[in-house]
Amino acid sequence: MRQERAELTRQALTMAAAESFDRLGYQRTTLLEVSRGAAMSKGALSFHFGSKEELADTVRREACTRANRAAELLRGKELPALQTLIDLTHLVAHQLEHDHLSRAAVKLARELGTPSEPETNLLTCWQQVFTDVAREAEKEGTLRCEATTEAVAELAFCLASGAHSVQTSSVNDSTVDVHQRIAAHWRLLLHGLVEQPEPEELWSAGTETDWARAAQGGRPGPAH
Repeated sequence: MRQERAELTRQALTMAAAESFDRLGYQRTTLLEVSRGAAMSKGALSFHFGSKEELADTVRREACTRANRAAELLRGKELPALQTLIDLTHLVAHQLEHDHLSRAAVKLARELGTPSEPETNLLTCWQQVFTDVAREAEKEGTLRCEATTEAVAELAFCLASGAHSVQTSSVNDSTVDVHQRIAAHWRLLLHGLVEQPEPEELWSAGTETDWARAAQGGRPGPAH
């Protein structure tokens, strides 16, 4: 019971740190800011984390762990690999739009120059997953021969991160959400990427019940 309470406290502090890193960045975040965000004393924070550096490392590692877990849920479905790749773009865009942990990990990777290791650098973690799934699509014979694994993976990742960036721009038409943008881009791209099956057999909007559930760690997601 005590160990369970300690883990819950550690998780609350990690999420409070993520929210602060996301909002303020690494330099402006203080341990006092984090303890207040978690509604805990600074002593409680110091008991679990010895420094801001340790907090940042925990946030980055937790984000990578959750990203891999969500990706595994999608890859466990009996779907064509290219459909999984499409769903991954929606998943990553969803995380960037709604998840403090993911946004904080990306910001920390850029601010602190995090080494390109998939265990601690969320950008590298995502890129590795995208590359693995693109390689599976290539093995399935889905992609055209001129569409290399690396290019397809990079394109998919750019769709996810780019759609979020456009969505948050002040000049953006806010009536179009990030998933509509990604779906529109995929409809344009699939005819140039796909060999078999036909593009019409793939869902450019993603199989929402799958990627939304993965984004929530396996819990049921929204359905339209």
